[in-house]
Amino acid sequence: MKRIIGKILSFLDYYKKRSISSYQRSQFFRNKKSTIHPTFRWGEDNHLYLHPEAEFHFAENTEINQANFITVKKGGKLTLGKGTYITRATISCLGEIEIGENCILGEGMKIFDHNHQYTKHPFSVSKTDFNIGKVKIGNNVWTGANVIILKDVTIGDNVILGAGCVIYKDVPANSVIINKQEQKLFSVN
Repeated sequence: MKRIIGKILSFLDYYKKRSISSYQRSQFFRNKKSTIHPTFRWGEDNHLYLHPEAEFHFAENTEINQANFITVKKGGKLTLGKGTYITRATISCLGEIEIGENCILGEGMKIFDHNHQYTKHPFSVSKTDFNIGKVKIGNNVWTGANVIILKDVTIGDNVILGAGCVIYKDVPANSVIINKQEQKLFSVN
């Protein structure tokens, strides 16, 4: 009996996830200015905050796979080029994020096109005021796990960003960026 109930619950859970995923996918189509190719694929277990006035441009064969956290606020614009694949990432867009064609954005990758405003005297960080910029990622870019891309960065075509890199300035085309670890040996005496 437990096996049958387990199978029924598993079946219901599958259709629940599919229904949620289908509803979330439909949220990208709310803005009339958005253009989303019918081949756009959307995975399960994604978390969204999409403002009704946010704008999306997804070319053919783009995929936002599973377990992503995506926020696009009012006036934000998110563009994905043909054949781009994203999985288990965080994308936080208040201004504009443009991702080129044939990109593979790996697990734990984070893109922020903004940061919090702050004052020095007295020191204070605003919870609600932001400096908004743009992030532009070229074609054929591959990010390893846990890459962080910050605002006002342009990444050229044919770039590999190694695992754990924090990208805070422009990266020229045809580059490989690594997170250089230096090992220092200490003698224990």
